Amino acid sequence: MINVEETHQRLVSEIEERETQRMKEFVAEKQANRAAAEATLPEAIKRYKAAGMDVTQLDAAHKAQADAHAKELEEIKKKYAAKEHEPKVIAPEITRAHSLDAAIHPPESGTLVPAWAAVFSSKDSGDKLAGGTGTDIPNPTVVDAWCWASGAGNGWFGSGAGEYRVTVDWGYWYLVPKTKWYGITTHDTFRGFYIVRAFDDWWISAYSRALITASTNVWQYNWKGSTYAYPLDIGGDNINVNRRFDTDRHFYSTALLAGGDWAFIRSRIELYVYARAGGSYSELNFAIGNANYLAAPHVHIY
Repeated sequence: MINVEETHQRLVSEIEERETQRMKEFVAEKQANRAAAEATLPEAIKRYKAAGMDVTQLDAAHKAQADAHAKELEEIKKKYAAKEHEPKVIAPEITRAHSLDAAIHPPESGTLVPAWAAVFSSKDSGDKLAGGTGTDIPNPTVVDAWCWASGAGNGWFGSGAGEYRVTVDWGYWYLVPKTKWYGITTHDTFRGFYIVRAFDDWWISAYSRALITASTNVWQYNWKGSTYAYPLDIGGDNINVNRRFDTDRHFYSTALLAGGDWAFIRSRIELYVYARAGGSYSELNFAIGNANYLAAPHVHIY
């Protein structure tokens, strides 16, 4: 039989090592793409000037528009800002949903609570166009996570693009009673908001996107393969939306498991934001203010 303590430490270490490396690769690719785009810009601007266009005046007009959009963004953010000294309140729906979910599942279904949680992010101290955070995990059920990206310049060739990624993992252990295909339902609670803004024009190349990806994978002797769902994917070159994202999502997957031994279920939520060109902005926020968080209170398996 699998030694749960030893296997837990090994799996967690492997996940942490793999995700840390993945974030490093993300940052390196972002930096390389940005450098390549910025190296191309001077020649393009030179050609426009040679064609008789007043590039300086066009850039100034775009900057004025971007500054105006930045002021609008400040007002939008005020809607979602936390009040001073306002405590974070975990909505009672989590407990209520737990009981309702249990009621609609088969009587023989198991209800698992998280044994572990972790947050990984593509933090880059040298990047002024994007940022975000995770949190230390005092409670593996409820997690704070957010990320933002802001565009700059005219966005040509992918220049002036900010992007950021945050991954939140939860892990659950299950002692498999018998060999068979199991149905697994993860229950994810989203309490937060998103902002996606881009104002494309003939002179610039603007674009913004916010993406949330949910996935489930199961380990028993080996990883069985991830299943994916996309609770939110919104973006465009001319877009201006900001909304609450308060929803509970339930994702179903299956795995063939051997009876009489342990299995580890990983539930994952990934946040990704991208913004290109001045005035563009994207944010996914499940951290700031009252009742803003991500939660994965339980998993059903049957």
